[in-house]
Amino acid sequence: MIKAIIFDLDDTLYPEYEYVKSGFLTVSSLLKEKFGIEDGYKKLLAAFAHDTKNVFDAVLQEENVAFDDKDISELVAAYRQHYPRDIRFFDGTDDVLKKLRADGIKLGVITDGRTDTQKLKIEALEVESYVDCVIITDSLGGEQFRKPSPIAFEKMLAYFKIKPENAVYVGDNPRKDFAIKQYMPINTVRLIKHEGLYRDREYKFGIKPDIIIEDIGEILNYERFFGRD
Repeated sequence: MIKAIIFDLDDTLYPEYEYVKSGFLTVSSLLKEKFGIEDGYKKLLAAFAHDTKNVFDAVLQEENVAFDDKDISELVAAYRQHYPRDIRFFDGTDDVLKKLRADGIKLGVITDGRTDTQKLKIEALEVESYVDCVIITDSLGGEQFRKPSPIAFEKMLAYFKIKPENAVYVGDNPRKDFAIKQYMPINTVRLIKHEGLYRDREYKFGIKPDIIIEDIGEILNYERFFGRD
């Protein structure tokens, strides 16, 4: 029955925290240049550990330096536009993707996030060399297309020319990755081994995944989980 497996990107194929650290390293240079802040990288990580929101504001306030919205916008732009050259797939992920493709399974990625930012991640990870189709939901017209909107899924299923029940979506985020079942009967799998940034969120609509796996390698058991023609 299963003909395609579609993956989330952040904290499913690679650790998003590594992207965060990469961005903070870039921003720390600006903090030193514009505000004379030393050890900006460590301070950004500490602020993020305390609260993932408004990290740049928190560091600047802690350092008692004057700043305005324009300064924050510049720091945010540097973070979002940096090239994350040091991010890598979780161990074993590339081998799993290769094995699935060799097994004749169509592969895709559906990811939320700002288009330019996600494109840089996809390029750095060379995602398109492993999968057949990538959709960044914002590229469809804005944040309203982010998961659990069914639009990206409909487009990918149409591209693969398959029905929802012939596909699996693998994600990590309870807040968005599994609520697609509200709109279509696609099979869903939650990957929990890596404890992503959003692991503690409530399940949207109370919809839980069909299967929970510890390691991405377990997805190779898709026939046992869901069957195959």
